[in-house]
Amino acid sequence: MTLTDHRHVPSTDLAARSTQEVFEDHLRLRLLGDLEQDLARNYAEDVVLLTSNSNLVGHDALRTSSSRLREQLPDAEFQFLAKQVRGRFALLNWRSTSDRYQAVEGADSFVIENGKIVLQTIHYKLLPEA
Repeated sequence: MTLTDHRHVPSTDLAARSTQEVFEDHLRLRLLGDLEQDLARNYAEDVVLLTSNSNLVGHDALRTSSSRLREQLPDAEFQFLAKQVRGRFALLNWRSTSDRYQAVEGADSFVIENGKIVLQTIHYKLLPEA
């Protein structure tokens, strides 16, 4: 196995994980609905969360944001439209639908350092479900 091949093997040392590994683990845990495991494994304690209506720090910021999204989009189905990773940066384009609203133009960006998300930005537009 070459050194390049090792990048595709999930690391047991959380701090040694690549940006891609952290990003994919975050998405997997969120789709499973396991916010607390996601926070513990993938987010720095002092993560910065920036959105159109918040500028917060810490795991509680993510809990608040997740709760808000669940209220806006109960029992939602999410689609990941595009994922990009370069160096310590990652981008997710997404959309979602629920009985209440649909979220369009979703874009989350991430800065990942030492196996943890240290910055996340979130943007999406809500439209009434037709």
